[in-house]
Amino acid sequence: MRSSKVIIVAIAIVVAAIYVFTKPLFTNTEQQDADSTKVYTLPWNIEINDDGTSNVFGITLEHTTVDELLQLHGIDHELAIISDDYSGLEIYYSHFPIGPLQGKLIARVRASQQQLDKMQAAAASSSYTGSGSRKFLLSEDDLTQIQNWPIDSISYLPSARLDESIILDRFGEPEERINGEDNIEHFLYPTRGLDIVLNTEGKELLQYVAPRSFSALAEPLKTLTSEDSVK
Repeated sequence: MRSSKVIIVAIAIVVAAIYVFTKPLFTNTEQQDADSTKVYTLPWNIEINDDGTSNVFGITLEHTTVDELLQLHGIDHELAIISDDYSGLEIYYSHFPIGPLQGKLIARVRASQQQLDKMQAAAASSSYTGSGSRKFLLSEDDLTQIQNWPIDSISYLPSARLDESIILDRFGEPEERINGEDNIEHFLYPTRGLDIVLNTEGKELLQYVAPRSFSALAEPLKTLTSEDSVK
């Protein structure tokens, strides 16, 4: 298969390969905000649309297609079906520079479980990664089929260190904060469709969804919190 379109299926890719952040990259810099042609690429620049969707990194969530994303951000990617942790069909950029920042980006493609199962069954071959995740190569027909499927959500993993003060400085006060397990805290911004996952041990993640679909992201977090309080 062409190296420009590496198509794989993997398990647990979202929680893998998170880098340590460095604070200076997230502090105020006039030069970063001066170039209006690049401002949309920064993690805190989220544009809200009238239909309840949002634009981030040049992607309109629930509207931008796989083909459009690849044209915008390049073909140096992997495309993965995450079959065991409900992550679904994802496009993974292991090197995703945005302005002065470096990181990784994972774009989730809208696909039903039936579609995922069908593509996995039709995979040309499978193998295992070093972490034990199973990878399935998609067929050419499936690769063609998904080009017009929309991107539903984005996960961004910056390589610069992120802490509470940086979050509040760049993103403002969250509408809600939820304490999770293992030193994890969620900063929730429903009106912007953003969940910032802060881990005191250094594993952070920014999750973007369309604001109109934010409840699907937040409700499981609140359910887990309720269950923990009952124990």
